[in-house]
Amino acid sequence: MAAEAEGAESCEGDDCEDDDDDCEGEDCEESEDCSEEDSEDCLDSAAVAARNMKNVPLPRQTAYTGKGLSIGLGGGIYNPTEDCDCMGIWQGQLEYFYADWISGGIDVRFFGGDLDSDVMVMYQRYRTNLRFHKAWQKLDIYLESVLAFENTSISELRDQINSRGKYSTEVVGDFTDDMPDWVVGVTTDTILVEDTTFVKDKEACERMLSLDGFSVGVGAGFGLNLTRLWGVTGSVLFEYNFSKVMELSLVPGVAFNLREVWGWAKKNLLSTWIMVEFGAQRYFNNGVKDWANYGLVGIQLGI
Repeated sequence: MAAEAEGAESCEGDDCEDDDDDCEGEDCEESEDCSEEDSEDCLDSAAVAARNMKNVPLPRQTAYTGKGLSIGLGGGIYNPTEDCDCMGIWQGQLEYFYADWISGGIDVRFFGGDLDSDVMVMYQRYRTNLRFHKAWQKLDIYLESVLAFENTSISELRDQINSRGKYSTEVVGDFTDDMPDWVVGVTTDTILVEDTTFVKDKEACERMLSLDGFSVGVGAGFGLNLTRLWGVTGSVLFEYNFSKVMELSLVPGVAFNLREVWGWAKKNLLSTWIMVEFGAQRYFNNGVKDWANYGLVGIQLGI
């Protein structure tokens, strides 16, 4: 009996402790292995998600992310024709992704400045668009429909220009019987000489900013990541205005991926691009054959 008691005590004192120690050690090692595997799996999942996240620049200060909201702001110079003065241009854009293949947005564009030596204008255009996307890791292409409205009618300005600029005054001196034969019907010391070139140039400037009311349009565009930091964009848009004027817009651009070099943006934003765009516009059926040009520098934020 004493031996059995001693054996039990021995088992409880030594063997059981060894067994417990071994068991605890194995369990700890297994738990450590499991926790390490879980952390590795988490890291792998995050890396895969980061690799699969799409971030492609698009025209008009937008970007393809497949989700969230895109905000764009830009400003630059607008040159209607060679005979018109340059004007300032500002643009704001909001784009929301309803799904990874469809997005909708609204943008507003302001033109302001001295159109010519006589007229200063503030011209505004509002547009809504619906885009259908096909995206890859580094490329996105889209088709879009556009509904636009401009709220600045410059018919009054046109009347003022015609009344003030259609004729120029030329002094010919006192009327005498010695006036040349080609001066017919002169009854005062001045004559009115029609300056057709002056009127033509004025009307060309006006017509570049004279779309009235609503416009509808269709377009297409793309964005491509060339490298981790640089991308290119391009778009073509054809609009028909209910005043029977048509407009064709071609807009190439280049973009810099600010998110890749800005730590805060990389943690908090879906996309951040600095964009430079160069646009060319041509109007049809309004008597203007020149191309209008503009340049924009803007920033895009995806949230």
